Amino acid sequence: MKSYQDYIHFRTEDFLGDSLFKEWLAEPTPEMKAYWQGLLQTHPHLAAPFNQARIAGLGMEASWTSFSDEYVETLFGRIRQSATGTDTVIGWRNRRMYLVAASVTALLLAGAWVTRFFVLPQTIHTGYGELRDVELYDGSLVTLNANSTLNLPSRLDWRTKREVWLNGEAYFTVRKQAAPDGHTYRKFTVHTHRVDVTVLGTRFNIYTRPQKTQVLLDEGRVELDRPGHQPPVLMRPGQFVEYGQEKTNAIIKTIPAAQSRQVNAWKRNLLIFTDAGMTELGRRFSEIYGVSLILEGDAFSDQQFTGELPVNDLNKALLILSKTFDMQAVKDGQRVYFTTTTEVP
Repeated sequence: MKSYQDYIHFRTEDFLGDSLFKEWLAEPTPEMKAYWQGLLQTHPHLAAPFNQARIAGLGMEASWTSFSDEYVETLFGRIRQSATGTDTVIGWRNRRMYLVAASVTALLLAGAWVTRFFVLPQTIHTGYGELRDVELYDGSLVTLNANSTLNLPSRLDWRTKREVWLNGEAYFTVRKQAAPDGHTYRKFTVHTHRVDVTVLGTRFNIYTRPQKTQVLLDEGRVELDRPGHQPPVLMRPGQFVEYGQEKTNAIIKTIPAAQSRQVNAWKRNLLIFTDAGMTELGRRFSEIYGVSLILEGDAFSDQQFTGELPVNDLNKALLILSKTFDMQAVKDGQRVYFTTTTEVP
């Protein structure tokens, strides 16, 4: 089981998406109950989001009638002390009325959570220099690169069709899920603005930005369908497919394992370049860090870079480039000037 420390910053939505929490809701064994009780004893601040997630996850099965008289007495004793500092007597009938009102309020709030997490679609976005791991409703895993957006349907819609929408870059590990007939598997589709990627169960990387879309297949089988263009492309492991802005036909090639590791290096918080020109560097810096690279004159326009840069540390990346090109990197807002002086041109 996870360490309690892994949950220290959890919110209601985090509990609802946690595989261990969902397993406990489905099968509340004594061992699991003891585990969660230990978590709440160790981190009392998690009680509110934990209980909200539990009510939402169980479909609001909780009822005020489940509270014992002893619990009611203790609860209202605390309310009296915190509100007035005295032992003002509240009649038993009023206590029950207050409890009913509080329970109705709790159920309404739970209903709002249920609507949000079961009926409404979700959008997950990463900022510049940020990576994020996402577990989908079926247990499939997605790692989002910086400045990327993943749109998910509602949990209810997911039950009939497994599909997501991606803008940016992400690595997918898709879990196989049996179809209702018990003999086939449900399809999983990633929609981009240029191509639809459909799989059954596999691992692959998708890069989709305005200028091009690239798909690298590590394992399994993938079908690429570009609306309005036939036929679909069937990929094999190790293949790399690219769609450009103008070209209607895909560029398909098989790449060595070393190049595959380079494409997927961003998952390890690295950008790896081989003989990259300033145009490519400028594009990646804009995508990952949200800054524009500007060169002083044309003297360094033909420079090339081979090396590694950290995804989550712009300052370190600029330092590496500065030493490589023997120039000063001067940051001015969202622009970075490479110059032989320390002044902004």
